[in-house]
Amino acid sequence: MTNLRQALDGFERSGFTLLWQRERVSALLAAPGTATAAVLLEVHDVELELGAGGVYLLDDVDAFARGHADRDWVVEPCDGPLGRYAALRTRAGLPQRFLDPASAEPGVRAHLPAGPVSGSGPGAPMSRG
Repeated sequence: MTNLRQALDGFERSGFTLLWQRERVSALLAAPGTATAAVLLEVHDVELELGAGGVYLLDDVDAFARGHADRDWVVEPCDGPLGRYAALRTRAGLPQRFLDPASAEPGVRAHLPAGPVSGSGPGAPMSRG
């Protein structure tokens, strides 16, 4: 979807709450009854091509990408307003996004999930539309 306002209107009609918005290109929303980010909407050519999919919270996006260098990385690790970010396409063709929110902009940090889930794999998924 290329019209962020149209997407926001749809989520808000469904009870989601806008937590943060950067210009007309990205927004964070909380699911009904919560105050923690559950959905990220972003107008970006690569994201539009990838389509909807999960975002996994990690302690170190760069280390994860290095450890999985053989994967189809469509977005190499980079800095963004929500922290260190990367994305790949799975062998089945589905998008997977990875985020380390430790370096998120101060205005959004408080709205992100408390932190990566400990364990051997990616953390808790956070929806991304």
